[in-house]
Amino acid sequence: MVRRCSVVGCGGSVGLHSFPLDLEIRCQCLRATSVLENSQLPPGAVVCNQHFTRNSFANMMEFELGYSARLHLKREAVPTVALPRYRCSPPTLLIINLLIINVF
Repeated sequence: MVRRCSVVGCGGSVGLHSFPLDLEIRCQCLRATSVLENSQLPPGAVVCNQHFTRNSFANMMEFELGYSARLHLKREAVPTVALPRYRCSPPTLLIINLLIINVF
């Protein structure tokens, strides 16, 4: 099975990067890619190079000169390029549940 970029509408299969383990950066990445919460992220979800700026990569110069076969993201890199134009909103059921909890 070929892994593909998890960003809606992309589907790229080259230069894939896993979501970061750092919770703060991971949340920023989830919001940027319009994933509402971590539980919606399928196992093995990845984001391709197309969604990061040149400054997001720690070894861009080495890669361009041919000294590195793969680009490596900086620890704090968050996708900011070619992302979905809409943002996900919470499911209605979740809002109703929150209202019920707050009322009672």
